[in-house]
Amino acid sequence: MRRTDHLSRVTGLCTKREMLEVFYLGPEGTFSHILARKRFGARARLSARPTIERVFDGVLAAPGALGLVPIENSSGGTVYDSADLLIRHAGGVFIREELALDVRIALLGHDKKTITTVFSHFVQIKHHAEWLKARYPQARLRAVASTAVAAQKAAAGRNAAALASPGAAAFYGLKVLETPAVRQKVNVTHFFVIGAEPSHVSSPGAVKTGLVAALPNVCGSLHRFLGPFARQQVSLSRIVSRPVPGQPQTYVFFLEIEGGPGEARVAGALARAGALTETLTSLGTYPSGGRFKS
Repeated sequence: MRRTDHLSRVTGLCTKREMLEVFYLGPEGTFSHILARKRFGARARLSARPTIERVFDGVLAAPGALGLVPIENSSGGTVYDSADLLIRHAGGVFIREELALDVRIALLGHDKKTITTVFSHFVQIKHHAEWLKARYPQARLRAVASTAVAAQKAAAGRNAAALASPGAAAFYGLKVLETPAVRQKVNVTHFFVIGAEPSHVSSPGAVKTGLVAALPNVCGSLHRFLGPFARQQVSLSRIVSRPVPGQPQTYVFFLEIEGGPGEARVAGALARAGALTETLTSLGTYPSGGRFKS
């Protein structure tokens, strides 16, 4: 199957006469931007948004558009802004695809001998903390909204640098000063492609189903809810608990299970688990496993 045919099959939205709009967490040079270019290419109009919430707003306001949001980093953990917005918009926004990006990072700047401040996203500062301490012990570490914003700030100051994608150097007139060496060499960020309509998975392969579950606020409710999945041998690949605003010690759960409701064991687990919830909302069934290099 040609790549463009695969894109149309997964999105269900792109035609020869119209260009698919894809919102991503900007500005240019972020890992979201890099992945959007690699995944959707020239057949999409890429639109940067300043926050993850604005990506969701774009999808909700533009029928047929898609969004690309990070959900988890292998060193920084869950991206809670994305999880919270999936929970908030459950039933109105669906996960259409899960992608992974192998993240490469470089130190960008003007002159490594004069660095007094290093900007980056908090995930990259955390991931490279030991390297920064060894190489630039006097530098102030400043967390910003994205690695591309870090590159912007580095471009504006002669004594500043940024931990960012090597590709961002060309966007902001910076030099690649160093490539950090860290003990944990693999750094992967997982992303969701989101849309206002669920995906229509029409071929076999690795699929997942996203769910939002509100459970009774009683002892053992989570244990009972998870039981049917274990008994039906349905694997959970992700579970995130989030507090319900205004309701102390009350939580809602975002989770992913492997497989789709077209499988008997998955359908059985969902039916039994759903009976133990206050609400159980599907975020869609979608392909998983697409992996790219930055």
